[in-house]
Amino acid sequence: MALISQLLLAVQIGAKVLFDYTITDDWSTGIVLLADAVLVVLATLGIISNPTKPEGKGFNL
Repeated sequence: MALISQLLLAVQIGAKVLFDYTITDDWSTGIVLLADAVLVVLATLGIISNPTKPEGKGFNL
């Protein structure tokens, strides 16, 4: 989700600098909501997950 937000910020800046076009807050909010919905579906299906265990040596939150 953080990557999508960063990419959206880069697109907003690029659109403003290159084309003098401003992406509205409604449009960017819609993209973030769509990305969130897709990530929730992928997590529910088990396609994306955190495979580490508390006793594992991987990165744990």
